Amino acid sequence: MLKRCLLFLFIASFHLVFAHGGIQNHHDANSKNTTDGAPYLLFLFVYTSEQTQSGAGHISMAFGKDSSSLTYYTKYRAHDGGGFKVKNIGFSAAFNYDCKVLKHQHKTPSLVLKMRAFEPNLDKLEALSDHWNIEKPWSLFINNCTDAVKRSLRTSQINPGLAFLISTPNELIEDLYAHHLAEFKTDQIEVVFGNLDAYLYAEPNAVPQTLFGKRKIKNRNKEAIVILTGFGSKYHSLSKLRKYFSNKGYDLYIPNYISRNSLEKTVANFDRFYRQRDLVQYEKIHVFAYIVGAWSINSWLQTHPKTNIKSIVYDRSALQERAPYILIQDLKLPNYLVFGPIMKDLHQTPYREVSDTTIQKGLLLETYATAIVRKHQKTAAELGPYCWDVSCFQQNCLDYKYVPLNHDQMYTQPEVFGAAVLSFFKTGNFGTSLDTFKPVTDPFIKHQP
Repeated sequence: MLKRCLLFLFIASFHLVFAHGGIQNHHDANSKNTTDGAPYLLFLFVYTSEQTQSGAGHISMAFGKDSSSLTYYTKYRAHDGGGFKVKNIGFSAAFNYDCKVLKHQHKTPSLVLKMRAFEPNLDKLEALSDHWNIEKPWSLFINNCTDAVKRSLRTSQINPGLAFLISTPNELIEDLYAHHLAEFKTDQIEVVFGNLDAYLYAEPNAVPQTLFGKRKIKNRNKEAIVILTGFGSKYHSLSKLRKYFSNKGYDLYIPNYISRNSLEKTVANFDRFYRQRDLVQYEKIHVFAYIVGAWSINSWLQTHPKTNIKSIVYDRSALQERAPYILIQDLKLPNYLVFGPIMKDLHQTPYREVSDTTIQKGLLLETYATAIVRKHQKTAAELGPYCWDVSCFQQNCLDYKYVPLNHDQMYTQPEVFGAAVLSFFKTGNFGTSLDTFKPVTDPFIKHQP
């Protein structure tokens, strides 16, 4: 009994000492680390592979107490001048240095990251950076521009991750993002210039480019078409759509953006696609939106009122817009397995009209029913009488046309309406190719155009 009491007292004392001493000492150690030296800023200036002769990209860095007085380093091969160091340089001058002063880069950096560090002190960091950037010559496998930056980051207690064989700027940024995701999300590591999503998506690791030469660059057109497909994309090939709208003077994007979970997640997926593909760089974006695409783009525009979207053509259907109700009422299990909860979400979400007059809007209105609507006419009718007038679709527009197709055929026969869509993108009207078509007497018959 006495031994048990002594053991209990020992354990209690140990916990007490740990709680009041061990944790306190740990706290003191952390406090010491953060108060030994004042925090300072560290900037990374990242150049894409397209900007450099080797195709490997380039990275430079600067650090200092504030952005008006930085010590800047940029490292090149010996025949390009080797390493360069500039003291007491402002952020703007550092941003332009390699392009405007050295003229080693075609453009200013595509991406700039800012982070804060506490150690080592600036004198020690400068001495180490002098060694790896200025004193030690450039070497592809040991001490290229990225290697020098990584050593400075490690000295500043910022984990740059690992990049094997040849360190390239892209590998460093990918590793930084992977190791410091929380810091990026809370802006402790801040993107002060550029589009990180687009950089991570588009920039190659560049090891082959470093060894064997620059990749071929595909020049962008000034305008792009984005096709926001609907649920039909799950069982219809998009090859005919892709073939028809390709090589028409626009870059073409058909994102895989629909989420099973919700309309909100679907909109978020489109937003990420827009940022990853850097669509903001286009002068004009033209959208062709199927039904869930219409709900998605309109919802996205509510929170992104100023964009480069010039025109939207909506594919709408008095018939097919009842398909979500049919699925959740009559085909619960197949609906869940194929589409998931989003179908109910879409049915319950009211259409949100886009009223922005800077965006030209047009409606293509389907006139025939798909097989699922034909087979479930009774359930579809529970939602009330059909309305074919353009006003029933609750979307102001510059022009509208009726299309002699059902919703499935809008995926498989783009030659019927494609010329009208392209005409609208150019002029704001559909032209005359669909003028003869009107709502039909019996939309439930099987129809082949």
